[in-house]
Amino acid sequence: MLVLEIEYLNRVSYAAKFNRADEPEWPPHPDRVFMALVDAWGTSGRDPSGADALEWLESQDLPEIAAPDVHSRGRFRNFVPTSGNRADGLGYLNDSNILEIVPSVVRKERSFPAVVLPDDLPTVHMIWRGADPSDAVLDALSALARRVPRIGHSASLTRVAVRGATDLEPSHVANESGQDLLRCPRPGRFATLVSEFESAPDSRVPAWPSTAQTFRYGRSAALVDESVMGGAGEWIVLSAHGDYVPVLEAFPAVAKALRDAVMSHATQPVHEAISGHGADGSALRGPHLAILPMANVGWLGGHSDGSLMGAALVMPRSSGYGTDERRQLRQSVARFLDPKHGGGCLKMGKYGTVSLRRGSGGKKSLSPDRYTAEGRTWASATPVVLDHHPKKRHGPEEIVADGCTRAGLPRPSSVSVSRHSSVHGAPPAFVARGRNRGWLPPKRGLFDNSFVCHAVVTFDRAVRGPVIVGAARYYGMGLFMPVGGAAP
Repeated sequence: MLVLEIEYLNRVSYAAKFNRADEPEWPPHPDRVFMALVDAWGTSGRDPSGADALEWLESQDLPEIAAPDVHSRGRFRNFVPTSGNRADGLGYLNDSNILEIVPSVVRKERSFPAVVLPDDLPTVHMIWRGADPSDAVLDALSALARRVPRIGHSASLTRVAVRGATDLEPSHVANESGQDLLRCPRPGRFATLVSEFESAPDSRVPAWPSTAQTFRYGRSAALVDESVMGGAGEWIVLSAHGDYVPVLEAFPAVAKALRDAVMSHATQPVHEAISGHGADGSALRGPHLAILPMANVGWLGGHSDGSLMGAALVMPRSSGYGTDERRQLRQSVARFLDPKHGGGCLKMGKYGTVSLRRGSGGKKSLSPDRYTAEGRTWASATPVVLDHHPKKRHGPEEIVADGCTRAGLPRPSSVSVSRHSSVHGAPPAFVARGRNRGWLPPKRGLFDNSFVCHAVVTFDRAVRGPVIVGAARYYGMGLFMPVGGAAP
């Protein structure tokens, strides 16, 4: 076993995600730590034994990570002087009444995403459980680790040490269905970094290193339960734009139209994980494609107006990357958004046409992380359509609890139901009938004999979303959010 212990001396980690520069990276990616070791090797004489040790390290299996739970430092506006750029200056009269121009420095807004570690546990451990390093490799890696002053930004001061073993349980492990994409060094990474450094015109300013291979990591099964639906990295987010955007209560009908559009643009035959029906036309018993609303709800401080902002297409976790159904889904979505095939226009009959495009545009209400986080208490943002009518001995609370177990989650310790949601801005649970406004079913009459309610569920330990419960969960109903949102 080989363990790399990283202590954050300031209890803060400044590092941005490689694919979202305004969000903090946590846990630190193994490749970020590896690059810090390579930098220590390059600035300490380039010892051949150190090179051999780094090449040995990059050939090991993917490490496990034991990282504490952290909280975001928040977003602050920082204006930083840019190097070598000066704007037109300001003029003033000096003591000799001569006009002088003082050039002003150009400042640009920058973000420094960061997370704050707990005071009692400011360390991260990267664990290569099956590694068996020689004494020479262990000594070389220990010498390099002692020369690593930071991981990430220069403000992330660290103490790094090599340990031979640990009894810590990992918090993150390599998992094909995990929601976190982590960069990890693989064989050849050391040579690539050295080559890119030496190819820079000025060796003091090396070329930006090429992105390492990414691998999926998930929370350790011993620490958190996950739903059967895919994590944030697997969501296909479509944002709504244009003159017509339906109200949130109409989303089940929007989801039905979007599913039909995706299926019509897919290569035939459509995979059952997308259509939700088997080859014989019967309804699929297992999980399949869900289409979920992305709405301006759940923000504190009066920022939620309940407006529909887009939709997300989510496949089950069991449907991993590279599978036929995922490939077919991405191809059909791309064809649906192609201007040659309608340009993402979703026709809603007499109601109008909804225009969709790929991506969130940086809007926080379109972030899948709001629904795929961890939490013990969850509240419904869209009402739960119960699988059957409640009875005296089996009330709505019991039916909601049963729905949680069908979603792959543990049975909640408590359930409360109401007509009104605990999520700020979410519409109440009333079905549209006649001229009365309410939730519009995906198919005419589908909700006529259904019991619809909002719910708050609490589990004995943290679970990872998305939490989607009820009979119409594949059309966006019964979508829950972890309790405790923040202002955008």
